[in-house]
Amino acid sequence: MSESTLSPAGLRAKLQQLLLQLPPVQRADERLHQVEHDVLQSLKERLEALDTPGELAGPPESLGQLLDVSLDQSQAQAQTMLVRQILAGVSADEARILAALSDGSAFPMLSLYSGGRFSRGQVLYRYSNIGRAAGVQCTDMTAYYLHRLFQQGWVLATGFEEAKRTDYELLEGDSSFRKAMVQLKQHWPKIKPQRETLRFSPLGNQLWEQLMAVADGEEE
Repeated sequence: MSESTLSPAGLRAKLQQLLLQLPPVQRADERLHQVEHDVLQSLKERLEALDTPGELAGPPESLGQLLDVSLDQSQAQAQTMLVRQILAGVSADEARILAALSDGSAFPMLSLYSGGRFSRGQVLYRYSNIGRAAGVQCTDMTAYYLHRLFQQGWVLATGFEEAKRTDYELLEGDSSFRKAMVQLKQHWPKIKPQRETLRFSPLGNQLWEQLMAVADGEEE
């Protein structure tokens, strides 16, 4: 008998299949968004329901509890626990962005720095077309998604790529980017825009491989 799609293994396998088939350069339809949401929600509920040695039924209450769990954990259980934590920190829209980057693709990105001519300063805002390309539902929240993914170490910014020059110019003319720059200039008059490239970080690749490894293991 084939494995039930309601089992944790079946859900992970379906999640893997969805993520690997996400279109990197065109918007997915509403039906796929709904299926993706249902799979992520079901997987979350299944993982939360697990209560076996070497795993926690809920959030840890202390460092000591985590250390106690580690004494009984197998490598597979530790990996499952890690995947649970990774999934808990990623939204469905962010999963689409990660899927679009997972094959090594890179996207143009504009970053606004607080520094002036001789000092780059801190990043105040990031803007990219990856939200539209990955088919996220809340395209107006792409800058927020990027902020979170940078904080979590999933992605990094590399330098300007000449092949994407036209894409950078289109981004610079986008009303959302121009509005953000005007607002920030009220507080940072010397704000400096920078053309950069968005791609997976080494850590991002490692985290993605962890997700796929668990899905592969459960599928087998």
